[in-house]
Parts: sequence; C-alpha cells; structure tokens
Amino acid sequence: MRPRPSQVNESRPPAGRDEAGAAWRDQAQYVALMSLASLVLIIARWLPPSPRGFGTHERLGLPPCLFLKLTGLPCPSCGLTTSFAHAARFHFAAALTTQPFGLLAFILTVLAIPLCGWLSYRRVAWADVLRAPLSRAMTYLLLGLFLLGWAYKVSVMKFG
Repeated sequence: MRPRPSQVNESRPPAGRDEAGAAWRDQAQYVALMSLASLVLIIARWLPPSPRGFGTHERLGLPPCLFLKLTGLPCPSCGLTTSFAHAARFHFAAALTTQPFGLLAFILTVLAIPLCGWLSYRRVAWADVLRAPLSRAMTYLLLGLFLLGWAYKVSVMKFG
C-alpha cells in the first residue's frame, strides 16, 4: 500500500540524490572555477601582449587564427588574449581598445574568484546558481556584448 501524498516525509531528499555528495560536488565545482580563474589571470599576467592587437595566444604555442587566414576577418574571439594580457598589467585603456569584451571578460574573471568563495561559504548549490532567473538574462546579455566586441574588432581591423 502506497502512502498518500500527505503522508510522505517532505524533508527527505529525492530518490537517488545524496545531499552530502551533492554538497561536496558543489564545493569542488566552486574550487575548480576559482582555480581556473586564477590560472587564467596568472597566464594573462605572464604573457606579453602582442603589439598587433591580436595573436598573443601564439606565444602559448597555439597556431595563428585559421579564421583570419581563410576569411581575412578576425574571428569572434580575436584580441581576447591580448586584451587580457593588457588588463593583467592594469593597462585598461589598451585592453578596451584591443577588444572591449576582453576587458569585461577580464573583470568578470577577477570577480569570479571572490564570488565563488562566497557562494561556497554560503553553501549555495551550483544548480541553483544556474537556474537563477538572472542567469539566462546574463547569458544573453554577455552573448550580445561578445558579438558587439567582434563587430568592433572587425571594423577596427578592416577599416581602422
């Protein structure tokens, strides 16, 4: 005989969900994101920015941009590494003129470290952050700004 819905213990986690394991995974994800953000900032500080305004990634042993080579147009992420390298040296004007979205991404990377620490301390579930009403709006806003940064880079490299 099945219990009626009013008799079910609502405080129990759903079947298959281990609360301690989920909390541990959330903590691990926050630590991983803080570590990744820190590593990106360290590499950005270590890399000398390319004076061309793009191509700094080549100093990491990566190949030149195939999109630029094939189309003659900068790729959507063109100049992001260079912008990060400028921002890591506190050359914010150079970072902005190199790739405006790069400066925003740099600032968000810096802010991700204390934010992840705070969310971890408060034990906020990773899924709750991803499902927050503001998450979807922020994703679309950042995508739009990323595309505007690309349009800026195309106009600078083609016409400026």
